[in-house]
Amino acid sequence: MIPAELGSDLSTSSECRVFDALAAISSRGRALHSLNLPTHEYKLTAELDFVLVLDELVLVVEVKGAQVSCSNGLWTYSDRSGHFRQDREGPFRQVTSGMYALRDRLRQRIGAEVDGVAFGFLVVTPDVDLALSSFEWDAETYCGRGQFQREFTKVVNRATAYWRARQPEKALIDKHLQSKLLQELRPSFDRSPLLDARASTLDSAFVRLTDEQFSRLDLISEAPRVICNGGAGTGKTFLAIEAARRQGLAGRSVLFTCRSPILASFAASLLTGTGVAVRPLSGIPAHQVFDVVVIDEAQDLMNFDSLDRMEGALSGGWSDGRWVMFMDQNRQAHLYGDFDLDALQFVQSFSPVPATLRTNCRNTREIVFQTRALTGADTGVSAAGSGPEVTFAQVSDAESEAAALEAHLRSLRQQEVSVGHVTIVSLRGNWDTSAARRLRQARKGKLRLLDKDSATSWPGDVLTWASAVDIKGLENRFVCVIDIDTLESETDVDLLYVALSRPRAGLWVAVTPAIGARVAELYKTHAAAALEALNKVGA
Repeated sequence: MIPAELGSDLSTSSECRVFDALAAISSRGRALHSLNLPTHEYKLTAELDFVLVLDELVLVVEVKGAQVSCSNGLWTYSDRSGHFRQDREGPFRQVTSGMYALRDRLRQRIGAEVDGVAFGFLVVTPDVDLALSSFEWDAETYCGRGQFQREFTKVVNRATAYWRARQPEKALIDKHLQSKLLQELRPSFDRSPLLDARASTLDSAFVRLTDEQFSRLDLISEAPRVICNGGAGTGKTFLAIEAARRQGLAGRSVLFTCRSPILASFAASLLTGTGVAVRPLSGIPAHQVFDVVVIDEAQDLMNFDSLDRMEGALSGGWSDGRWVMFMDQNRQAHLYGDFDLDALQFVQSFSPVPATLRTNCRNTREIVFQTRALTGADTGVSAAGSGPEVTFAQVSDAESEAAALEAHLRSLRQQEVSVGHVTIVSLRGNWDTSAARRLRQARKGKLRLLDKDSATSWPGDVLTWASAVDIKGLENRFVCVIDIDTLESETDVDLLYVALSRPRAGLWVAVTPAIGARVAELYKTHAAAALEALNKVGA
């Protein structure tokens, strides 16, 4: 099974049950799982729930969980949230087109060898029973609730025999060809279980690595020096952590460093047991030298004092050592006030291979649009998917801001959002004067401030509060932005950029009339470019 296991937050999903059932089958081969997020995926293979690369054939498995019905040629599906959608393309037509598209893509990638491979499909509805056979499908290509519970192994074996009998001229898939198929499929299916496997309290089971990110990992493995640029939401921190882990697996001594002790604490929790040394800049050992240095949020360390300290820990130094920097020059380079362009030109003089992340794999389309419309920053040419509209709440003072925030948090609870999935981000960054101090959760001691200790189990299971500076590199499912005193300076807008780009699903922003007027000015300046970028994503 690729990945080897699924996270606990998928334990009730139909995909997880099919995953477990496939894992129990003794057939020789690999089953690749693609998390079923139909509103978040844009790739061809995102529509394929499972692809089984067996000795006999490549079998595409389509899973339709919860309610499935068909009336007068119109199919109706429901998801775990009780939402319904209708489609005239039933699951059998969908999986058929996906199977052929997959075959064509593999043929383009591998060549004529694919013509000798048998392909087939199987539709699974683990929660309901459709007719065993129909004009549109044969019994061997379908598995309903009863068969799934009683004899799933037989169903897969029967489907395999059915498709092999229909393609008798096709040869078995030898190990060499299996390896080539898996290598081509990997960029579309491989997931690095960084979050769930290394920090069980995190709400996401997997960090999905896109084709683009995989190419960057391959580049980092081969090139001795790399500078990787990307906007917020393009996965720099998780890619940096994975790069450090892989360098360690290659037998090298690795230092992962950044400026923020909080971010370092978070990274250390994900790299536990890997042998990678994780230290903030201030904690880099004075007399220890590493084969590789991985630097996250490198724009925060782009000054000669910081570079000198890191070079002392790097075998071969900047000129001959092996290092990789992940940085965002959009609107995060000047938050600390000591970014030095000469320092950047200095490290660039050692001819690092440039790499750019353009795919936003964190934020919804709505969040990406609003972030760019208000800050002008490019957070990627595509987004993770669609979600709720960004909400701007009108407030007049700290008391009304706290009341509006309280009401929004209550609304999230009514929609069954876990408090651990919500973080309050303060642009002012001062807890003593924050409107969040007035919240009922704060008075009852049920609101936790982000610090080095809480970062080790981020986001945890309670409501959290963080300054915009401290939350850099971290994220949560829902974010509430408060304490916006001014948006006049570039630093103010930089802080806004960080805050707006933290949520994956929902964004709520409290604005006074004065801030609202300034937001309108910023929107007028940047909205056209943001809309153009959004339309390109839609295209």
